Amino acid sequence: MPPLLVDTHCHLAWPDFDADRDEVVRRARDAGVVAAVLVAVDAASAEEVATLAARHPDWGHPTAGIHPSEGALADPEQMAALADLLDSGRFCAVGETGLDAFHERTPLGDQRRALEAQLALALERDLPVVLHCRDAFAGLREVLDVHRGAGLRGVLHCFTGDASDLEFVLAAGLHVGLGGLVTFKPRADLRELARRVPRERLLLETDAPWLAPVPHRGRRNEPAFVAHVAEVLATVRGEELEGLAERCSRNAAALFGFDLAGS
Repeated sequence: MPPLLVDTHCHLAWPDFDADRDEVVRRARDAGVVAAVLVAVDAASAEEVATLAARHPDWGHPTAGIHPSEGALADPEQMAALADLLDSGRFCAVGETGLDAFHERTPLGDQRRALEAQLALALERDLPVVLHCRDAFAGLREVLDVHRGAGLRGVLHCFTGDASDLEFVLAAGLHVGLGGLVTFKPRADLRELARRVPRERLLLETDAPWLAPVPHRGRRNEPAFVAHVAEVLATVRGEELEGLAERCSRNAAALFGFDLAGS
């Protein structure tokens, strides 16, 4: 029997999966992935992941949000549409939202205003938030510090920060999502930080179709590959694979509010 796994961050509505989406889900199930969080990047993709989740009930769990690199974040109609989507009750989280100073596709001021608006939506609806941060931890700290003590919960996905950033994320009460990067040989720094994440705050992810883990690096990523992330983290942390996988899966179920199908 494969270990109990949850992919807490994948973009299965992306065109990369148009040719074989159902086969991707089947392979994930065969690999022991009993649930996946299907992440949106704008209002249109939120509708797409909700439709996909409906095709795979109890396995797919959709989010609704506007990614910081999407031009839609500066459109007030998109934010209104996002609020309406969240009011439908179909979504398990707000996001993916956050700050990104790497891609430079959208002004940081627009990103910050959209992030603050989406944090407000999450707090108003008592939903977790899926956060993205790339080369922008100082700005993220400023925004999250405003919400200290407000009950904000969620995950900083694809963590790429340093020890100080990890300390801040944990102090903010957030979970830490780790994916394919921890399997890359040059990222010994991330593997070392992975040892410091408390078991109850650790989540596994793929960020599919990007950042495929070793031994699939350079290929299209998919949820089944989260098993390789679990294997590396279990080795790095000196834990049994089955125990680490189950702990991370139950963390995901508690945070996003779903049952572990088939478990």
